[in-house]
Amino acid sequence: TFTISGTVVNTKAEQIEAATIFIDGSQKSTTTNTKGEFKFSGIGPGTYQLVVNMLGYGSIKQNAVVLEKSVVLNFTLAEKQIILDEVIIGDNNQRKNFLKTFTKYFMGESKNAKECKILNTDIIDFSTEKAVLKANSSDFLIIENRKLGYRIKYLLRKFQYNKTVDATIYDGESIFEDIKGSNEEQQTWKANRKMAYEGSLMHYLRALYKNRTQEEGFLTHVIKNFDFPLMIDPNPVYTEQLIERADSNLITFKYKKRLYTVYDKKKVASLSPSKGSWEIIEMDDTGFVLQLDPQIDGKGSYPGYKNILIPRFWGRNRIADHLPLEYD
Repeated sequence: TFTISGTVVNTKAEQIEAATIFIDGSQKSTTTNTKGEFKFSGIGPGTYQLVVNMLGYGSIKQNAVVLEKSVVLNFTLAEKQIILDEVIIGDNNQRKNFLKTFTKYFMGESKNAKECKILNTDIIDFSTEKAVLKANSSDFLIIENRKLGYRIKYLLRKFQYNKTVDATIYDGESIFEDIKGSNEEQQTWKANRKMAYEGSLMHYLRALYKNRTQEEGFLTHVIKNFDFPLMIDPNPVYTEQLIERADSNLITFKYKKRLYTVYDKKKVASLSPSKGSWEIIEMDDTGFVLQLDPQIDGKGSYPGYKNILIPRFWGRNRIADHLPLEYD
């Protein structure tokens, strides 16, 4: 294992003490010492996104790729320029409606989402523009997920819900913490986490990395058209056709076409070559993904979040269904 270390200063080159540093999507966080220094130990090879947050400064993030040696990252924080959309004051009922919409499309609508609660909704500011609801927050949202046994601190950078096209965009970074519970609760959370993991995007990417997509229940097909009805090649694409090894610790997508992915262990078990040409399918709770060259490590982590489109089933798995990078 290796270390990721560095320093945090401001634009005047002054060392910043007590800045929060965390690895996005993980359970790893720390703060800078009196010299503005930080250090993460026990880091395995892979890709990581480090985020620095400090009151009065704009948060900043940077990718780190750890391969055969430790990494040093230095951050310079600029004083926060507060530029906000016009905040909707309104009455309590209007805010309640905004909060209800935000919670639905930010947390998701799964069984896990029903047992999630944002503990500090008062820090969320709402605004509207035509049919678009916008939201941001001045500090970490504190989310308690009683279904999976996590407390999540989420630094919300952007949220937009467009009612006209029923599309959601959100961006931010998260830290996971385990909730303390009884032995019975721990066993329940363990089972629920396993259910959340199986068939998830994290599961698929880890299976790709291990070259075990079909063994773990995934089938991937080429999509012929982007219109409805959707048509796919009934014969699956094999992992060797999808990826190449960037090195011993990373894989890269080499396939540029749009893909349709299904998680179905029974179908995989009875798979036999098809003699048909193209097969018309109904879009249900399966998902298809457009891949544009992200590098992926053994944890299922990838730095190119802007380069991957996640619609349908995986796209509906929101914050309430996420697991930390440490999940095994």
